[in-house]
Amino acid sequence: MTDVQVTQVCNVFDMDPQTQLHEMRLQGIFCDAYIKIPADNTRLPVHRNVMASCSHYFRSLFTSGLKESEQNEIAIHGVSANTMNQIIQYAYIRKAIITPDNVEDLLAASDRFHIFGLLKECTDYLFEQIYPENCIGIYKFARFYNCEHLSCQAWKYIIRNFKEIVEKSQEYLQLHVNDLKEILDDDELSVRNESEVFLSIQRWIDYDSRGRKEQYSKLLKAMRLCFVNPDFFQTKIQRNKTLMALRECKKLVNRVTNLMRIFYRSPFIIDDDNTLLRPRVPPEIIFTIGGWSTSGVVDSIETYDKNVNRWYVTKYSMPCLRAYHGTVFMDERIYIIGGFDGTQYLNSMYCFFPDEKNWEEKAPMYIMRCYVSAVEMNGMIYACGGFDGRNRQDSVEKYDPIKNQWTHVQPMWRKRSDAGATAVDGKIYIAGGFDGVSCLDSAESYDPNTDQWTMLSEMTSRRSGVVLVALQKDLLALGGYNGTERLATVEQYSWVSRTWSPLLPMIQGRSNFAAVLLDGKVVVIGGYDGSTTSPSAEEYDPGKKTWRRIFPLNFGRSAVSACVVSHIRSGRDFTYHGLASNNDDFQIV
Repeated sequence: MTDVQVTQVCNVFDMDPQTQLHEMRLQGIFCDAYIKIPADNTRLPVHRNVMASCSHYFRSLFTSGLKESEQNEIAIHGVSANTMNQIIQYAYIRKAIITPDNVEDLLAASDRFHIFGLLKECTDYLFEQIYPENCIGIYKFARFYNCEHLSCQAWKYIIRNFKEIVEKSQEYLQLHVNDLKEILDDDELSVRNESEVFLSIQRWIDYDSRGRKEQYSKLLKAMRLCFVNPDFFQTKIQRNKTLMALRECKKLVNRVTNLMRIFYRSPFIIDDDNTLLRPRVPPEIIFTIGGWSTSGVVDSIETYDKNVNRWYVTKYSMPCLRAYHGTVFMDERIYIIGGFDGTQYLNSMYCFFPDEKNWEEKAPMYIMRCYVSAVEMNGMIYACGGFDGRNRQDSVEKYDPIKNQWTHVQPMWRKRSDAGATAVDGKIYIAGGFDGVSCLDSAESYDPNTDQWTMLSEMTSRRSGVVLVALQKDLLALGGYNGTERLATVEQYSWVSRTWSPLLPMIQGRSNFAAVLLDGKVVVIGGYDGSTTSPSAEEYDPGKKTWRRIFPLNFGRSAVSACVVSHIRSGRDFTYHGLASNNDDFQIV
């Protein structure tokens, strides 16, 4: 060994062993083989034992006993020198430079040479780079190389972001009809309604209408056609001249027309074996939790499947009875805050993981809070006001889920329990409630940046047991109790005039109910109507400016809370597909 080589070897002794070997390879020290890339006329020095320890491919190559195992120089075809250099570097130091330009070549080479650590890094990198514009290509690439984890993730991304993909992706327009049908066949395709599915088919057909119009029939059979809005079905499908000129499509549309005549009659007709009559799993599900029924405080949970307009009692009840509590959905879990169990006023908080279907107790609040108003904002949960068994509260606590810790923030100007609260544009708004003496018409807002509350103008009615929702950034106060009667009235806060004005009232007066936003509509659930705990539910469509009744709860609940749970892996388990056997008002044909 020359003096220069001795010096080079000594210089690497201060490095960790992996880095030492890498540096020795770069300097050609103790290398016992070369990998030749004929396409680039490049020779890359390696240590056989290092390559064999990282790759089953190279281990077999060097130990097979064939002539290649004895050769000093091994030719590798079908891979570039840059890609091979990254493969070799990963073998030595478990690091590779992955970029958008080389990730596909690296993944293919990792798969070829059985370097599974780098294969995983490439698949993770690809998923981090996934967008509506490239997700179909990534899915096809992952499926071609049998990357099961990546193909599964990419498929879920396609299913969850379908509408945006249809609008933005050139890859979507170039899909083969069989690939598009595979997407449309998925029960969990995330669409608000089946009309969106038809519009996606139309966009794909229009890209090459002359060559593709014959595919209408195949794609329509993947639709849940009986779940299409009747008006849309009549105006966009039955009056589609190109579609109706095709014999098989006309036959299918006529069949659906006959089915739709009986589809909405009682009993409700579903057919799991007939795509036309099989509902999809909705991307958003309402969870209605706890409350007070005629039998007292309950621990049960009901979920609402909007695609079949039905409520289901699940088997995953709370670990304790609870009413007059708060409910928040955040980070794929449901938080249940404070409340009353029929005996005690509570400061405890439980968390439900819908995918794992288990409960976990979290840090308790400092103060017991029945009639609490709970809001999520910027990844934090705020518990406002309430009643501790002795006093109405003006105090507010903030929960950090990362630290699992509550802290006090600035108290409200008014003591209030049974108030309505929501968040809009980074601020919390709270209105109404009860101060221990009278029902309130006051409202105020909280800015977390200044930790200050600001009074707003008074509502037109006193409201305790009121619900506040933010509909398209409009602030709506619904129902409640004014000290005399349960209110059906609704009022809206104007950001311009800073005053409240009346909107169309609900169908039924109620207090201590729940309300959520689903598909841009306000859904009102349960409550007390002045004589009984009500099972009734109704929804407000801001576009039509109308209220309509939807299917009622399985039993009446007041002092109830609810939240909308979106895009959970276990959505099927909480909807028709997982729970219909518990309900006897369906006719399964």
